[in-house]
This record gives sequence, C-alpha cells and structure tokens, in this order.
Amino acid sequence: MGLQRGGVAEEKTWPIEGVIEVSFPDEETARIVYESVLYEHESVPYRRSRIEFLRDGKKIVIRFLAKDNSALRGTLNSYLRWIKVAIDSLEV
Repeated sequence: MGLQRGGVAEEKTWPIEGVIEVSFPDEETARIVYESVLYEHESVPYRRSRIEFLRDGKKIVIRFLAKDNSALRGTLNSYLRWIKVAIDSLEV
C-alpha cells in the first residue's frame, strides 16, 4: 500500500507523518524479517493511519501518515512489535 496524498485538504486530514528505518546486518536478515511482517501489513486495515512498508537492501522502511497521536502510537507499536517478534524468532 503506497502513500497517496492530494492537496491541502488531504494534508489536514493526515497531519502527522514520518519515516522509520530499521537497519539489519545483511540483506538476508532484512528480507526474512520483512517477509515475516508483510502478511500483517497486508491484512490489517487501519482507518486512521496509512502505512507504506518496504525493504530497501539491508533496511526496512516504514513511512506513515496518521490522523492523530493515538493512531500514530497504535500503528507504530504494532509494526515495531511485529518486527521485534520476527527478529526474536531468528535468534531461537
């Protein structure tokens, strides 16, 4: 799901935006974690936030738009928790 925004009215609807990048030691680890989280990304509907979730080499990039702080917190908590679970499972 890409981030798509229109004009000024659209920006007022999504006042919070940002990017988080998570770096990994190698592309294989990044790929495994990305693919582990991708199912959640594609299956969970968010009404008050928009997320672009992608892998760029050794990094996972999360670009987000949110309508309010609660939506931002909930969305980012979910993604960061899913990433942590995937990383933890690699260490088992």
